[in-house]
Amino acid sequence: MKRVRMLLIAGMLVFSIMAGLGAATVEAERKVVRYQTELDYPPYKFSQNGFEMGFDLELTHLIFKERDYTLFYSASDWKEAYQALVGGSADTAGLMAVQENRKQDILFSKPIMQTYIGVYAGESFQGRLGTDQLNQYTVGVGAGQYSEEILQSEAGVTSYRTYPTVEAALMALNRGEIDLLFENENVVDYLIVKREMTGEVHKVLEDLYPRDVAYGVSKKTPELVDYINGRMDELKRSGVYEELYLKYFFTHSESFSNAMRNRLILVVGLLVGGVAASYWLIRVYIIRLRRTIHGERGFSKEVLDHTNLFIWAVQSDRTTVRFNRYAEWITGIREGEAVGRSYMEHLLLQHACRELIPLLDEALSHRFVDNRELNLFCANQGKAKAFLFRTAVIPGLQGDPDVFIMTGVDIEERKQFENKLHQSYQELESANLELTATQEELKENYDKLLENQERLRRSEERYRLVAEASNGGIWELDLERNRRYYSPRWFELLGYSQEDPISTEMLEQVIHPDDTPKIQQEITALQAREKEVFECEYRLLCKDGEYRWFLGRGKALFNEQGRAYRMVGSNIEVHQLRMYQQRMRHLAYYDTLSDLPNRLYLLEEMDALVSRTNAKAALFFVDTDNFKYINDTLGHKFGDRLLMQASSRLTSLIEDTGMLFRLGGDEFVILLKDVEREQATALADKLLQGFREPFRIDDSDLFVSVSIGISFYPQDGRTPEEILKNADVAMYAAKEAGKGKYVVFDPVFLQAFNERVHLEKNLRQALTRGEFTIHYQPQLGVRDGHICGFEALIRWNSPELGYVSPLSFIKIAEDSRLIVPIGEWVLKESCAFAKRLEDDGFGMYKIAVNISVVQLLEEDFVSRVLRILQQTGLAPVCLELEITESMIMETVDSLVPKLNELKAFGIQIALDDFGTGYSSLGSLKQMPITTLKVDRTFIEHLPEQDDSRSLAKAIVLIGRKMGLQVVAEGVETEQQMQHVRRAKCDIIQGYYISKPLPEAGIRELLRSYRPQMI
Repeated sequence: MKRVRMLLIAGMLVFSIMAGLGAATVEAERKVVRYQTELDYPPYKFSQNGFEMGFDLELTHLIFKERDYTLFYSASDWKEAYQALVGGSADTAGLMAVQENRKQDILFSKPIMQTYIGVYAGESFQGRLGTDQLNQYTVGVGAGQYSEEILQSEAGVTSYRTYPTVEAALMALNRGEIDLLFENENVVDYLIVKREMTGEVHKVLEDLYPRDVAYGVSKKTPELVDYINGRMDELKRSGVYEELYLKYFFTHSESFSNAMRNRLILVVGLLVGGVAASYWLIRVYIIRLRRTIHGERGFSKEVLDHTNLFIWAVQSDRTTVRFNRYAEWITGIREGEAVGRSYMEHLLLQHACRELIPLLDEALSHRFVDNRELNLFCANQGKAKAFLFRTAVIPGLQGDPDVFIMTGVDIEERKQFENKLHQSYQELESANLELTATQEELKENYDKLLENQERLRRSEERYRLVAEASNGGIWELDLERNRRYYSPRWFELLGYSQEDPISTEMLEQVIHPDDTPKIQQEITALQAREKEVFECEYRLLCKDGEYRWFLGRGKALFNEQGRAYRMVGSNIEVHQLRMYQQRMRHLAYYDTLSDLPNRLYLLEEMDALVSRTNAKAALFFVDTDNFKYINDTLGHKFGDRLLMQASSRLTSLIEDTGMLFRLGGDEFVILLKDVEREQATALADKLLQGFREPFRIDDSDLFVSVSIGISFYPQDGRTPEEILKNADVAMYAAKEAGKGKYVVFDPVFLQAFNERVHLEKNLRQALTRGEFTIHYQPQLGVRDGHICGFEALIRWNSPELGYVSPLSFIKIAEDSRLIVPIGEWVLKESCAFAKRLEDDGFGMYKIAVNISVVQLLEEDFVSRVLRILQQTGLAPVCLELEITESMIMETVDSLVPKLNELKAFGIQIALDDFGTGYSSLGSLKQMPITTLKVDRTFIEHLPEQDDSRSLAKAIVLIGRKMGLQVVAEGVETEQQMQHVRRAKCDIIQGYYISKPLPEAGIRELLRSYRPQMI
């Protein structure tokens, strides 16, 4: 192992120092593999003492043999490395988790290993944790890693914090910035030991979300996949892979464990077959098994004895149990002399390993070290060598004692290379100082040009040497004679060689026409001594016909009359930097999904607008209606496609009249400059009309409307933030008015908006403060007059707001998704109430609980309901979930399967407010309902004629034909009671029977109630 590691380090150093010297012929015979990866992911890849190390790096160098490939190595952050792999500028990025979305971008080798996700917490975290509880904590994860995608897609966590590296996220956990860390177990376990944080951070969940790890390969080099697969088979067969795996993970790989497991299965199979066959087959198998075990032990011993690792293993009583051959070679002490004896009683060990004894003592106290550098005297070489030591513990099985192991890696050659590299750096620094001194001397000689011709000749020679040695292209302008000089490097930067014919016409046309005025302006300013240095970025035409960006810097020489007669300077190519800056600007100012300008772009445009005098504008805040339901039911990918089509349609409708921006989610903003009110409203009508056409996605037509809020500058605000806020308020008013409309901002909207914000603020704290209560309204059976159940109705009495009607806060709770925890609390309290009545001898009653569509859209809604029933002990037949007709008609395809599952467990499903949702009888038959609740509007206004034609009676007939129970709600008078009785409803509910009561009132009612004949 030492030899392999030293070859890797030496190869990387030689490559980095000698890359430009004489390797052209050799590399022409071998294929080149471009390997780009990140370095902040230990133990896979990391930087140690200025050198790149890790399991991934060493394995990659083992795979790509020198006789087959030349490996070009570069490092960057993970996002840049992955984009390079997708774009083809890199052939491989090494090991990565295999994800379905990545398979669309790149190719993968056969799986190399498996990795798992672990959840870590600080030492103050107590109690048990489930993956469904992660949303309750502040979770951290490495940015851009596969673990972040799993956290979103599989763990269901949408709110979390990201950190540039896993190590940064671990330190944030230790500082208390986050509650939990969701990351790769191998990486975090390695960092915990490295940072000596064993007692400060512990694992609360492990072996989650297994993922195959394989080599990622660019689609432009698919031949590398077969090559990597073949080389991996060779390395695994030779044992080199297993040796490398042990070095970094201190355990056997899964492939090795699977092989051992398969052998064990074979042993068991042969044993059973041998017992069934005959005794002599058992003996033959046992002999064979013993040989196999002996061979495995021999293999393990060979690996331990012939690896260039110093291995010393002891038990907790300091007794040595293993002292491998390399340790014997270093210390001169035989393993037989050390094994079975305490190292505290072994004088030779105390002397030869005196630097290592403190590390073992710390390990026995469970204070482990990682990469501790020590100088150890080598008995066979008679000199000290540098080693990197680490300690660990191997827990004993079935009562066996723990084994504490110390491993050491020889880094003497690496230290020598470090010294050589440092010496080379000093020599380069000295050369740089000499070059700087030469440039100063050149300037001094050039200033004395007219005084001494000999000095002029020497100065010109030095000038030529600097021009040839410089990385920039040198140019010189003779302003009096109108002559020009360009160094060979200047032409090389433009892609020309010495053999290319270069004419004067080409040189005159090399500057981009748009940049010529800027260059002339800078030269004029330099000649007028308005500037001391000429400095300008411009584009030059290269040989391939492409314009590339260069940075020109120069100075002018002036004669005694103060007139510039010569300019000298250099060109440095800055094309990649300029392109990078443009891309960064695009990323900062444009939305990644739709490529529309984003909020930052909008605010800058509005800042420029309000800075103008007499400016006027209109701002549209556009929001797609019901988008969250589409996103939740059809998926985020479908929602993204819808947003892209919506942005395209908005662009085509707006044309050149304004600018379209995307703020995020389904929110868009349109800025119209210098328009009148009539023009703005006309465009709003055009947008609403344009969205009446359906969107065609996956051979399906989807109708989506938009709600638009409009504010005007300067009438509705003087700052960009105020104009944007008021347009948002107007859009909210359009939503409240029924959606699919546009509303122009009115100051009266602010009061309603502020009231809503204030209400939502108090609503977020109401549940934790215990401000909610539940009242229960009795339901009466028409046939026997007995109370048969109750409907649970939530009440909110805020200390600040007073009593708040459910009509005011339920819609806000649904929009903010607070309805999920509130609804779960109502369901649990209601089930517990019904169970308490049963346990106290009042009997079994049905409890009806209203459910929001937001709750039903939760993936684990069914399991939550069943868990609450199990916790409270209430029978499923006693629970009735009420859903509104309009709610289920909007999302029937996604909700019906969940309702069917609930109904299969015996839970009752009631369709509330029936008759107001315009559902057809055909769709009604598809709904897994057990009860119809007649809306109160059909009971409040009694028919003047014969009630045989009443809608209530028609609904009852529909329910009976479908085998459903019919409940009339809102019965408040004797006349209404007789009406629903004649309509033959099964159950009645309303103030005529009783108003909603708290639990104490219900108990009093049940004690005093006597059945009524209705």
